Amino acid sequence: MELAADVGAQGIKVRPNGIPEDIPEETTLKQIGRSLAEVGEISAKHQVEVWVEVHGRRSSHPPRIKKMMDHCGHPMVGITWNCNETDLKDGKVEPYFELLKSHVRNVHINRLTSGYPYRELFALLRRIGYAGYTLSEIPEVEGDPIRFMHYYRALWDELSRAPNCYLT
Repeated sequence: MELAADVGAQGIKVRPNGIPEDIPEETTLKQIGRSLAEVGEISAKHQVEVWVEVHGRRSSHPPRIKKMMDHCGHPMVGITWNCNETDLKDGKVEPYFELLKSHVRNVHINRLTSGYPYRELFALLRRIGYAGYTLSEIPEVEGDPIRFMHYYRALWDELSRAPNCYLT
C-alpha cells in the first residue's frame, strides 16, 4: 500500500484465485471477506483502493464475489469486473452486473473482438456513472503498436458510445 501510495496509484488489484473444495464454501467466502476488510483498513490509511478481481476457479462466480463483498463491507474495497464467460448469465452481462454494480471500481477487458458483450457492459457502466479505467489485456501485436492502439481506441469508442449516437 505504501508503494502504491508513493507512486500515486488509485488502487491495487488482488485476486481470489480459487475456492478449495475441502473446506465449506461459506467458511472460505467469509474468511476472504474479513481478510479484505483488514486490507481495507490499511488501504484507507494510504488512500489506495483495493480492487478484487472476479477471478479464479470457483471464486469467479459473481454470487460468490458478492458474498465476499458482503462479508468485507469496507468502502475502500471494491471489485474489478473481469469480462470473462463466468460474468455472464444466459449470455448476458446484466444479471450478474446488477448483483455487483455497487462494488465496481475497475474493469479488466480482454480482446474487444472476443465475442464478449462489451456494448452491453459499457451501457451498464454508463448507467451507474462509472468513470474509472478499463484495463486492456491483449496479445502482443507485430508491426506498428501505435497504429494498433489507435485502432483499438476507435473500437473501444464505438463499443462504448451510447445507442443511437452515430459518428458523422
